[in-house]
Amino acid sequence: MSVTSWLFPLLVALAIVATVQYFLGRRKNLILMREYANVIEHALKPIDKTYTWVGGYIGFKAEYKVKQEVVKTVKATLHLKPRLSLFYYPIAKLTMRHDKLYVVMETSKAIAGEAHLIQKGMYRMIPPGIEHVEKFHKKDVKLGDRDFEMLYQDGKGERRLLPWAQSLKVDFKGIKHLSFTSSTNVIYAFIEPSSDLIPVLLGGMPDLAATVVK
Repeated sequence: MSVTSWLFPLLVALAIVATVQYFLGRRKNLILMREYANVIEHALKPIDKTYTWVGGYIGFKAEYKVKQEVVKTVKATLHLKPRLSLFYYPIAKLTMRHDKLYVVMETSKAIAGEAHLIQKGMYRMIPPGIEHVEKFHKKDVKLGDRDFEMLYQDGKGERRLLPWAQSLKVDFKGIKHLSFTSSTNVIYAFIEPSSDLIPVLLGGMPDLAATVVK
């Protein structure tokens, strides 16, 4: 059998499979985008909102204006796995093991101090956004069945962030990084999104904001 006799049917079969994967993957990502957007809006009850789609079917960036005492705006970035690509998806699974949701809650008042809770193994190097990490105190803590490292500038940071995180009734597997930062006046969360985790987290972040503002 010559190469050309089986190569063309193989290419046709791959093209068909890739097309099917594209439509199934696109459908799945669209369902997830709508689901997470609805859950976020239900939790925040924004008075105004703006969405920007990212990469067509890879996610979105959103900004929500909310009517709360210490919260000015909430920004969310959803980054989904490229399920619509037959050839890239297996490679992406090695570098992006789960969908990602980043939440930045901007406070209307200045935040005092800085503290971070980071699931161990989350970052290979110093986490982004942390300056002068050598000046932070470090402490190993356990949330649920997950090991975290806590970085904090002073005792107040530890007393505010850790008890708040411990009060969350969630599966901590999905929480990768929680923090508050005085230099930007934001409460930050990086999570693996789910319809169970998002409302609990977004419902609790304003409570943390109220305790850390000046």
